[in-house]
Amino acid sequence: MASTPSNRLKLTPSNSPYLPHPRSPYRGRAPTTDPRLSLKRVVGTTCVSPTGFDTVRSSFAYIAGGAVVVVDVNGAEYAQRFYRARPTALPVHSTSLPYSPSTPTQTPKANDSRNRISLRESTYGSLDWSESPTSSKTWTSRERIKAATCLALSKDGRFLAVGETGYAPRVLIYSLEDNSSDIPLVSISEHAFGVKAVAWSPDSRYLASLGSANDGFLYVWKIDPRTGAAKLFQQNRCTSFIRGMIWMGNNLITLGVRHVKVWRIDEGQSTSPVKQKFIGDSSTTPQPHQKTLPGRSVILGNLIEATFSCAAAIDDKKAIICSETGDICLFDDTDKQMKLTNVLESGFVTTCVAIRGGVAYLGGKLGTVATIDLASFLKCSPDSLCTNIGSFAGLFAMGFLEEHMVTVDAKRSIDVWGLDHAEDKLVLKSPPIPIPGHRDPILGVTALSRPNTPGADFYSWSGSGQVLLWDVEGRIKCSFKVPLEEASFDDESDPVNQLTLIRATKGGNFFVTGDKLGIVKIIDFSTLECVSSMKAHSSDCQFITTYEDKTKFIIATCGRDRTAQLFHKTAGGEFQHFQTLEFAARVVQVLVPSADKVITCSMDRTLQVHDLVTKEGDPDVMAAIPSKTLPLKASPASMTMGPDGKSLFVSLLDRSVCLFDLENGKLAHTFKCTDEGGVESVVLDSLTARSATDREPAFLLGISNTDKSIRIYDSQTGAFLDREWGHTEAINGVALLEEDSNKRRLVSVGSDGTIMIWEMDLQDPSWSTASRDPSPVKEGSTLSRPTLRRVLSKAELAEFQRSSPCGGGRSPPGTLSKRRSIYNLSSASSRTPLGTLRAAPALTIAEDTPSRRPSADSRCASPPASPKTRVRRRPSLPALNSAKTKSNSNLRGFGSLNMATEQACRTLRAYRKKLSSTDPISQEVLAELDQELRLTAVALGDRATRSKAMSDTMLNGLLDQYSERLVALLDEKLRISYRSPSDQEPDSPRKRPGSSGADSSSGST
Repeated sequence: MASTPSNRLKLTPSNSPYLPHPRSPYRGRAPTTDPRLSLKRVVGTTCVSPTGFDTVRSSFAYIAGGAVVVVDVNGAEYAQRFYRARPTALPVHSTSLPYSPSTPTQTPKANDSRNRISLRESTYGSLDWSESPTSSKTWTSRERIKAATCLALSKDGRFLAVGETGYAPRVLIYSLEDNSSDIPLVSISEHAFGVKAVAWSPDSRYLASLGSANDGFLYVWKIDPRTGAAKLFQQNRCTSFIRGMIWMGNNLITLGVRHVKVWRIDEGQSTSPVKQKFIGDSSTTPQPHQKTLPGRSVILGNLIEATFSCAAAIDDKKAIICSETGDICLFDDTDKQMKLTNVLESGFVTTCVAIRGGVAYLGGKLGTVATIDLASFLKCSPDSLCTNIGSFAGLFAMGFLEEHMVTVDAKRSIDVWGLDHAEDKLVLKSPPIPIPGHRDPILGVTALSRPNTPGADFYSWSGSGQVLLWDVEGRIKCSFKVPLEEASFDDESDPVNQLTLIRATKGGNFFVTGDKLGIVKIIDFSTLECVSSMKAHSSDCQFITTYEDKTKFIIATCGRDRTAQLFHKTAGGEFQHFQTLEFAARVVQVLVPSADKVITCSMDRTLQVHDLVTKEGDPDVMAAIPSKTLPLKASPASMTMGPDGKSLFVSLLDRSVCLFDLENGKLAHTFKCTDEGGVESVVLDSLTARSATDREPAFLLGISNTDKSIRIYDSQTGAFLDREWGHTEAINGVALLEEDSNKRRLVSVGSDGTIMIWEMDLQDPSWSTASRDPSPVKEGSTLSRPTLRRVLSKAELAEFQRSSPCGGGRSPPGTLSKRRSIYNLSSASSRTPLGTLRAAPALTIAEDTPSRRPSADSRCASPPASPKTRVRRRPSLPALNSAKTKSNSNLRGFGSLNMATEQACRTLRAYRKKLSSTDPISQEVLAELDQELRLTAVALGDRATRSKAMSDTMLNGLLDQYSERLVALLDEKLRISYRSPSDQEPDSPRKRPGSSGADSSSGST
């Protein structure tokens, strides 16, 4: 939903030196529909430091991509809640300026963030992902990625604070009294470059938020304990690289790279007897002047080069601070002396520390856990350390509940350990309660059709070969490991092989896997044994698809070696390779939509369709025969079959999606993958198409790693429907789950190791059968039509010559053959169309010969060309080819006019000889010849008019003699070739050539 400037904390005072900016026209516009996707469950974690993990009472929280998971533990059971706010989410409490506009004399200090409002904040107030029309100029879609980086639980267990980083970072405050929520109580957008850490004070009255080093500001917010509303209390600059932040009594300690600093909260700054005004109050009573948050650095001494990684408060005056190199220090602030003492060495890289009772627990990067007796540690006794209490896979964070200990290790697995009631020693109860997770970057996800043996809804896999089968509630139903061939090179210490793809057949009976070495394996799920292993490709296996019906089981794979491999299951139950398809470029994807068709797309911008055929009498012998090749405007990224099985959606790298009709091979529709504002477009991958229903439109689902979003488009119109974010790294796949209750859920996985389950609701009351039917206006609109493309080849362009001055039409010849010479002769001069005319060898026509023949009117048009079947029988090809090299500026294809005239004479003599044959002549050709003769006579008359050298007698004799002879020959040929209509037999057209030939023979004798 759209946000307004009154719904975020905006700290611009009344006397801000910045000029007011006009309100964006997009800011007040609210979306017409609610979000179509809602987050229901998150599996896995992205926590890599103690700032992304916290515990309180019997609950703990951790970050997972762009969301936060809160787990409530009750004995051996646990329940999860999920908190995530959309970039355009409206907070519950409206915001107001914390300073009165009646104090214009207050001038912000140089280090005051109120004087450091960014352009995005000063222009639009709250920052949304899509509403600012100019935001794309500075923030591209690739940069518009949010991630939850830190969190903190209030000590009273009522509130949750989350800090974000990325585009328009926020500090969000949620109420833990509600279940999973996507509506925060307060949204603070004062940090411009990201939030590094957040921390609640022990009495839950204050919340501290620390920005990244680029942001450089530390804020302390005063929280209303009743509503959770926040008001800025104190602030100051903090530009060091911070690794952690804790409260020690009423003081705030920040620690990091060569940095330990104490910030003292001055609660006595508010001297006004007027009640404190929180965000959401409508009163404008002036508030007292704000004081800067005072801070003082701690003298490090010999630890000046240390990087402090974690800390924990012992009481209101003392704290334990640890460095990455294993230094364990005691910080004592008694009488405000701020003394830091290096007490002992842990011997390992310390990453986290937690206190339970009188014992402090240290966690190391290598998995070592050590305990420290605080009573001895406060006395600076070196004997207070006890190591090797437990061994884990490397700890990132740890914390204690009332009866459990929670650990987050280097494999991003979360375990809940039962504890002994004794607080002076650590006794872990095995096995722990695992929180489901993949523990590795997830490389893909695919829906699993029901019914199946484990009762799973989808499965995911990682590069290590681990395959997990899940249900829609995020519970692991089954798991197995794919055996991988070990391969490594001398220059690489780790094995290079990993699982890249896996596909399951209907019901999950077989799993087909492909690895980085190009090895394809077929695993029987009932026995988890590999029934077939083949070296299909020389390098990475890019895609695997299967087709299974009652009679056929086909497997198709493609790899980086520019090939596609086809396998099938024989009648004997064996898997056999039957063909290799080679291509000129890398094959992106292969599909087997039916038992008789294989579709591939490759990087050479082509889409290939092959027909699957079997040998008669032997169904085990199969082959793929090329059927058609369709060109693409750009290289493909992904493709999927349409719901009707007759169309194909193809996503291209030019950020568009094309719809092809496979029956005729034509492009039916194309659209750009733009956002809701229509400004920026993305490349769509992992396409899935579904047909329309009574309440939902036909939609196209895909993912975009340009902005790490999940997108839904209307597949009929290409209209944008919705998009969602949640993963902080590349999205490697999305699966559509369709339940029996007509509910649809999406499952997305990413390289950050998280699995997000979304609920999709595309139902719209305005959507009906009438609106779902394609509108004739939309289909006939110019926008929906494909772009016109008609590029003429050189051969086609050569058929067009200069037009004659009479402007007559001319039919272009069908091919560049012998007729071209006469065509060029007739069109060589821009003023004189020449025809076929017999002339005496010594006859020459001068330029000034007068003529008594008038110019023809409509018959002066350029003559059409003769058919190519007629031209190919002409015997003068060598003469024409040689004449083409002697062209001048007057005639193309011939030398002089005399040479052209002689050529026309030879052609006419050859034609008269042909007239004595019995070959039939079509009426169209004879009509064309008659037109050519008449136009030639007219053209010759025009020529004579411009020439004074030809006498009237010579011209009249020439025209009369040859015109009468040619017309007589033509009439005789017409008479003997075609019988009168009364003599023709309409039911026997095949007898005409024979009869005409007989008549011509008798007539000649």
